Amino acid sequence: MSVHSAADSASGYLYQCRYALLAALRRQAVSPALQIAIETFDDIAFLESGEPIELIQTKHSLSAKNIGDMDGQFWNTIGIWIKRVTDHPSELGKVKLVFLTTATLPAGSGIILLRPGEKERDVKAAAEKLEAAALKSKNADSAWARELFLKQTPELREQILDMVEALDASPNIIDARENIATELRRACGPEHLTAFVERLEGWWFTVLIAALATKGGKLIPVSMLDSKVDDLREEFGPARLPIDYGAVDPSASTVTLLEARPFVEQLKLIRVGPTGQKMAIVDFFRARQQRSRWARDGLLRVNELTDYGRALADNWSRRKGLIEGKVKPDTAPDELVSLGQSLYAETTAACVPLREVTEPFISHGT
Repeated sequence: MSVHSAADSASGYLYQCRYALLAALRRQAVSPALQIAIETFDDIAFLESGEPIELIQTKHSLSAKNIGDMDGQFWNTIGIWIKRVTDHPSELGKVKLVFLTTATLPAGSGIILLRPGEKERDVKAAAEKLEAAALKSKNADSAWARELFLKQTPELREQILDMVEALDASPNIIDARENIATELRRACGPEHLTAFVERLEGWWFTVLIAALATKGGKLIPVSMLDSKVDDLREEFGPARLPIDYGAVDPSASTVTLLEARPFVEQLKLIRVGPTGQKMAIVDFFRARQQRSRWARDGLLRVNELTDYGRALADNWSRRKGLIEGKVKPDTAPDELVSLGQSLYAETTAACVPLREVTEPFISHGT
């Protein structure tokens, strides 16, 4: 087995996306006009009116470790930021540069002096220690960044380092999920918090994928996140249930299996066409998946689906009772088909709500 696992690299990308969500949640109430970008200006960037105000480099590891003044990850980050500042001199002293790592910074290092906080932060001393480390290090991978650092005047080095904040021992990919839940603890009841976070993250990752797939990147307004939280808050209210499968279609193989169900044969007997049969199969699939999700997430009340099934059966029986009076022993087959179509049309036209959930596929598919 290889000593170097792809797990750290893969988790690093996922961590970047998850931490971006956490960072956006923390900023939305204070600065709702902010925009966020992934893999455009930096790993994570916050912008105002399209101009960066905070660039974040995330360094994630699944195992505990230290990062010191010789660390190649740190120096490559510093090199990237020096190039950024020299290419965009107007950003000097105006953009916060965050080196965020799950590792721990050792006492006595220069990088630890870049932690935020007046008591421990000392940019001048950090610059001196990092200069000594740059001269001493033999790391070939970060040689370009150290050389670039040493080429700058002492004054410019300090100015750039003054923009840097080193955040060590940051929450890892698992802890970041818990922190997201903490930020959202007032958005819904505690019994629904896990399901709430799942849905928000699912939406967030979809938004990020679309942004990454856009040529040149795409800025995401933080206000979008606020709106989504509001939407989910409403769905998780006592009168609603979240809808996850309203636009999900069954696979071709699933359709083939469902075509053998009795309800499809019954639709054929009353001559419902292929389109009507397909929609019935889709409704059945979506409703079954949605009910299962609600049950897994613990969102349903005791016997709620049983009571709902009874309400649907009662609705059907009332309409069936009106049709039964029209059926005689000698009723012609074509007329029976017509009555069956009428019963089916009337039943599917009337949506029986579950709480305040009125999506037709829930009623029809169930």
